[in-house]
Formats: sequence, C-alpha cells, structure tokens
Amino acid sequence: MNSKIRTLSEELNRNFKERDDEIAGSLLAMISGEHVLFIGPPGTAKSMLAKEMCRCIDGGSFFYYLLTRFTTPDEIFGPLSLSSLQADIFSRKVDGYLPSANVSFLDEIFKANSSILNSLLTVLNERRYHNGSEILSVPLLSVFGASNELPEENESLEALYDRFLFRYYINYVQDETNFVELILGHAEDFAPSVRLTIGEIEALQRGAGGVPIDEDVLDAIVVLRKEFRSGGISISDRRWKKMVWVMKVAAHTIGRDRVDKTFLPILQHMLWNRPEERVTLRKRLLEMAVAGGINIEREQKDLKDLHASAVLAKDFSLPVVVTCTSCGRTFTTWKELQNHASYPDHTYKLPDGDELYQVWKHRVSPRLLPSLVELFATKGTPVILSMTARDRELYLGEIDDFERELGSLEGDLGRERDELLQRIEGNLWLTPGDREAILAEYDRELRKGAAPRPTGTDPSDD
Repeated sequence: MNSKIRTLSEELNRNFKERDDEIAGSLLAMISGEHVLFIGPPGTAKSMLAKEMCRCIDGGSFFYYLLTRFTTPDEIFGPLSLSSLQADIFSRKVDGYLPSANVSFLDEIFKANSSILNSLLTVLNERRYHNGSEILSVPLLSVFGASNELPEENESLEALYDRFLFRYYINYVQDETNFVELILGHAEDFAPSVRLTIGEIEALQRGAGGVPIDEDVLDAIVVLRKEFRSGGISISDRRWKKMVWVMKVAAHTIGRDRVDKTFLPILQHMLWNRPEERVTLRKRLLEMAVAGGINIEREQKDLKDLHASAVLAKDFSLPVVVTCTSCGRTFTTWKELQNHASYPDHTYKLPDGDELYQVWKHRVSPRLLPSLVELFATKGTPVILSMTARDRELYLGEIDDFERELGSLEGDLGRERDELLQRIEGNLWLTPGDREAILAEYDRELRKGAAPRPTGTDPSDD
C-alpha cells in the first residue's frame, strides 16, 4: 500500500503542477474517509483534480454537480420513483447520483439551499441517506467541495463548512516553467498505473484504529486547543477527534507503529477557518514538530554555560608590566588590563620605551594608536596562564572535560537531526516544502542562543 500510494502521489504531481499539498491531502482524505474543500478562483483545476482522485479508486464511481440556489434535491439525490409513488411510497432513484458515489465533487458548495443542506449534512457525517422510510448506507469515501469564497455567516452553512476537514486555498500556477507545461500538457488524459481498491482502503482504516499516539503529540494538541480558545477561535470537538483519526491513518498507511510529532504539520490544512490564519498556524506546527526529544533549549544553555566556564577559568599573565599613562596603574594580567581598557581615552606604555599604545585595534578616541594585542602577537606567544604547574594541569584537564562534553552534546544533537531527517523523508504525507521547512526550523532552534564552539585550537597553546 505504501508503494501504491507513493506511485499515485508521484504520478498526480507530474500531472498537476504546484498542487503538492492538495494531492497529498486529497489522497489522505480519501483513505481516511474525510472530505476536502477547495477555495479559490475558477479555472484552477479543482474539479479535474477531484475527478482524477476518483480514477485512483479501482471501480470507483464519481458524481459531479454545480450547485446554485435553485438546485433541487432531485438533481443531487436522484429523481422520485414514479412506480413507488403509485404505491404511496416516497422513494428516489439514487443510482448515478450522490448517494451511490464513492467520490463526489460539488462545485459552489455553499450555494446549496435549505432543501438540500439537511440531507447533505447527514450524508457527509454519517454516510446515511434517508430515502423515504428507508435509510441507505452511502459508499462515499470523500466529497470534494469547491467555492470561490468562504461561506457567509449562516448557521446551516457553518455546519456544512465544519464537515470539510481538509481545507485548501488554491491559486493559479505561479512558476512560468510550470505554467508552460500546464498549457501544453494534457492533464485530462491522466491514467494512473496503479489503483486502490475499496477493500484495501477499508482494511487500512480498520488497522489504523490501534495505532498509538505519542504523549508529546497529545500535549501539542492540548496546547493548540488552549491557544485557539485564548485567541477566540472555535474548533469543534468533532474536528479535533477527526484530526487524531487522520494522523493514525497517515501513520498506519506508511507502516509506522505510532504517531510521532513529525505528523503534526499535516494539521496545517485542517485547523484554519480563514485563509489568513494559514501562515501563523503552519509556523506554530513546525515549531511543535521539532520540539521534544533532546531538550534543545536545555542543551543550548548547557553549551553556553560550558563555554562561559571555559572563558572564566582563563587568566593570563602579560609578558611585561603594562602601565596606564593616564592614571599610573600597572597591570600584570589580561583580565585587569581588559577591564581597565573600557576607558576609551586611556593609553598605555611598556617598561622599555615611551611609545603610547591602546589595547584594542579600534576604539572611540581622538587618536589611533598602535595595538598592544598586535604588538604582543608579533613577539610570539603573547601571554601565559597565570597558574602554578599543578593548577595548570587541573585547568587543562577541566578544559578537556568541557571539550568532551561539548562534543558529546553536539553529537547527540546531530544524531537527533539524523533521526528527524529519516522520519520526515519516509513520511509521504509531508510535501517537499514541509520537509525542508521542518529541517530549517530544527536548525534555527539549534542555532538560537547557542555559542559557537571553537575549532582547531588547543587550550595549552594560549
């Protein structure tokens, strides 16, 4: 199944340009039995993509209709059966209509009128259709809805909007090369080399129920819910439950034994109510996807503390006594001289001459003088550790311990990155853009606040 879905994803992406997110989400929606909403201008291949999704189902039936405010239930659910009416039975002939379809595409979905909405809501959520006194089981995998705009404030339309778990805002093709391939191509001739059977999809859904969810994933969902509530954004309990279900299906489909935090970015297409929320939501989910495991913030603090300890442990003797010509103080260690050099107008001289120096190469002063740092460097080893032989041995041992611990910590972080890379590379529900963004977020978090580790130096050379 993993191989089949990967093949379908690759073939669909070759056929539809700049639709990575929509293709991955549509395949996952069909397998998990959820619905997809496309919002965007006309002419963006929304209906064609839904139709090709149906072709990925072996023997799948497809129903398409463009809704208007005048659309009647007969056009969606089938005409009344005249023979049944003669027997005083209200019944529709549903064959070839929505109640008999595996995949459906309803264009201008939010133009559905009240005579259609109630039956449509039941079909979407419960997979049941009340055909007169008979209740029919609907073989529907997914309904793809499309609209040029979000629904107006209307209780019935909001309920319909909530039934579509996956939501995508689709725009025209942006890249010029992709655009040329689009207008010269023949997307309508798409024929998948492999197909999924209804039985395979049902087996996947049965197996997904037992997939466990990592604690840090559940913690992330609870945090998200609190953040949404504090921001005045309402997400129904039904949607949260369905999102967890989809992640289980996603994990089971690719052979994972649990849902880990790298599945969280999938939720970016399920949580937004308005398109302008997508960017902020995506960033938050990426942050959560790389949190946990090795505590990066703690390790960064440890690294900084180790580097700071190494610096504080060092105090060096100057080769000669340095005298401040401005105040007459003398200095024999670098620490004392560096602290005193914070006064920008002070100058210094050596015992064997009257030439004036400054400590640093650049400073705020009316005069630019030769630098003591550069002077000592030209004479070979500029300073020596101001320690006894025993203290020096202990100090160098401590530095070695620091370096070993630094190397161990950085090695742990490197191994965690490799593990993260392996998990996201094998997750076909993440698009190339998702994988790149997750790694970039991990590297950004790793660099944030971490002190650079000195390389190629030996503390004993100081």
